[in-house]
Amino acid sequence: MAIRIAQVYPHADIPVPHTRLYDALAIVNYEIGRRLARRHEVVTYPKWVPGEKEVEEHEGVTYRRIPEGIDRALNGLKLFDAARLLSRGRPFRLSSVYYAHYAHEVARDIRERGCDLVHLHTVSNFVGPIRRANPAARIVLHMHDHSLADFDPAVLRPRLDEAAMVLACSRYVADAIRQRYPFAAARCHELYNGVDERFLQLAPDPAASHTVLFVGRLCPEKGVHVLLSAMSGVVQAHPQASLSLVGPLDLSPKDYVDPHQRDPLFNGLTRYYSQPSAYDDLIHQQASRLGGRAFLHGPVSNSEIGSHYARAGIFVFPSLWHEPFGIPVIEAMAAGLPVVATRAGALPEVVVDGETGILVERGDADGLAAAIIRLLANPHLRQRMGAAGRKRVRQLFTWDRSVARLEELYCQALGRSAGDDQYVA
Repeated sequence: MAIRIAQVYPHADIPVPHTRLYDALAIVNYEIGRRLARRHEVVTYPKWVPGEKEVEEHEGVTYRRIPEGIDRALNGLKLFDAARLLSRGRPFRLSSVYYAHYAHEVARDIRERGCDLVHLHTVSNFVGPIRRANPAARIVLHMHDHSLADFDPAVLRPRLDEAAMVLACSRYVADAIRQRYPFAAARCHELYNGVDERFLQLAPDPAASHTVLFVGRLCPEKGVHVLLSAMSGVVQAHPQASLSLVGPLDLSPKDYVDPHQRDPLFNGLTRYYSQPSAYDDLIHQQASRLGGRAFLHGPVSNSEIGSHYARAGIFVFPSLWHEPFGIPVIEAMAAGLPVVATRAGALPEVVVDGETGILVERGDADGLAAAIIRLLANPHLRQRMGAAGRKRVRQLFTWDRSVARLEELYCQALGRSAGDDQYVA
């Protein structure tokens, strides 16, 4: 029997056709939704932006877009966080006011559609309004960040009580939730993100390329400045090497990255979060010192990103913060590239040190440079690690595999058996 599924995430812009996807969670919503729609009824609730229809269908998914005008005004209250008027354990984005209009509209629409299951991405404060409007629906709370483990359990525990299941994008995130909320441990499962088959069909030649590639937001927590610092030593050892940076300058508030100011790696970076232009200036200054060997390509849509992977020899992800997952890493592995990454968050789950890439310590520019130099000096090693990474992606990190597992978990949340003939659409 087909399940009526609602996917909810207020920040995603998912245009139709899907040629302009940039945000990781927009990609997650799109890739999961279109696969689920092969067997189930799926409605996805992105935000509405000018030029897009409020309701349309594509690849079997109904997109019901919610204008955010009222919420944009209410969300000005997030300034209370910056002014330290709210407890660090209870930031504004955990409050019932955050995207309250969106939550109300979505909860009402879900009720009218009679959805069986609500797949709620990250925004836990929607659990209450959705539950009140849809008492019979099962809520699956899917965490793509650290917020359940970071903030006040007195606020978050009641939301977990209302969720039939909690998903996490990595074992790193799941383990932190299980440790913080032992009562919910049996309902908490990791569900890895995936890549589309087209990344596995790319044909790079990492043994021949000397291009070092980074894909992601250009921001302090991603360690872009550390990578640029490391590249000064790399180009001295390998003058033919170059660096390609693909992604927008996009700084999250520092309270998102290090909410309790416990990570010493961020102590010297505060001014870049308060003055985004200062980080932009830093990146451009560092790039200019590499003598024409660094290229800033700006944001590139997910539909066009493959050409950058295809031209690269090494992919580097120098994150300073503890990544919940890191979709660009598995895209690069799917494309057959060796990966240099930091021992941060979920990255050691994705990259097997010495097999699919090389792991270094966070913030270690010298260690980063040494790993890149080692790979540039050994074309066979680049080829071998890239092939191993592609094999690992086929085994663990495809969207088809992820959605097959998700359907099993949905059955569990609904109290159905995946093998029950009544379940098969």
